[in-house]
Order: sequence, then structure tokens, then C-alpha cells
Amino acid sequence: MTCADYLSLPESKLNYSVSSFVRNPYDRAYSGFRQLQIDIIQQPLAQFSSEWTHELVRRQLAENEAQIGLAGGDFNRWISLLDEGQILEQGRNTNFPLHPAHYWTHLAGKRVADFIGKVENFGADFTRFCDLAGLGHLPEINLNVVELEPSSSLTDLGYRYVDRMNTESIQRINTLFSEDFDLLGYQRIEPHTREILAAT
Repeated sequence: MTCADYLSLPESKLNYSVSSFVRNPYDRAYSGFRQLQIDIIQQPLAQFSSEWTHELVRRQLAENEAQIGLAGGDFNRWISLLDEGQILEQGRNTNFPLHPAHYWTHLAGKRVADFIGKVENFGADFTRFCDLAGLGHLPEINLNVVELEPSSSLTDLGYRYVDRMNTESIQRINTLFSEDFDLLGYQRIEPHTREILAAT
């Protein structure tokens, strides 16, 4: 549920605390590409409460699969095929998992989330979240974790998959997720030199 959705509900007036974990746009884009491929295989096997839901999921997955197929399974070709609506409209295809992270932390540029953790600092930020929420020590368990690709490399900023991206992909991510960089404090990479750009 995005902040915009949450704030439209009566429950938003009940003084609940809002928390979210975010990830840098480069790794989110690559991870979203991988997640789509996993979902195309796994989701059709899931149990659904109604046939219309199952049919909706099948149609959405078919759309995602066709786009990945058109890209020949290549990340750089795939991201070049994405239109802005796929990224910025989070309700059109519920099986497309790549939208700006600030949708869950901000509204109209104003921070709504009381706590924002970063995947790049997950261990420390998870502990901080548990302390703030009064949960004590909890084990760091996430059943949705996909094993990292063995050849992934970590930059000084904790960005893991930038080396998989060509100049055009980096620039496209910088553009499509510009507000995530600005609102969540992630640093952009200059696509032509791969140097870090100062946060604005």
C-alpha cells in the first residue's frame, strides 16, 4: 500500500507508525528484472481464491514475459523497452514490481514514513527498527530472499549490479527514479564515467 493509498483511509488518522525499507534504484531495477522472471515460472502454480484473479495474474504475467522475450532476456534491452507508465503507475499491472520506492515513504515530496531503512544497511537498520518498534531482538529471516548471483560485485556505495548496466541503462534509471535518488539520499552514478555524482 502506497502512502497515497494509506492516507486516503480512515485508519491513517489513528496515529499508526509508518515504516518502510528501500533499496537503491540500480539494484532495484536489476532485482525487479530477475523477480519478473521468477514470478513467470512460479506464480501460475499458486492457488487463487477465484478464477478471475488467476486469469488476471496470467494476463499480467504474459505481458511481462512478452516484454522480456522481446528483449531477448537481456536486462539492458529490457529496461530500454519500459515506458514511464509501467514504472510510475503502480496499479496497472500488479505483477510488475518496479515502482519508485518513495511511493511508500513520501507523498508529494513530503516524508510520511516515520522510519526508513535501507537494504544496503539491512542488519543495522533492522536492529534500529526493532528497537524503535519495541520488538526486542528478532532473527533476520526473509523467506523471499533470492540468492545473489555469484558474479555480482559491490561498489563503495553498496550498489551491487551497476556493472551489469550499460551507459543508457544507468541514464534511464537516473531519469525514471530521479525522485528516489533525491528523497531517499541515494547517490547517482554518472553513466559515461561511472563516477559518483553528488546527491542533490
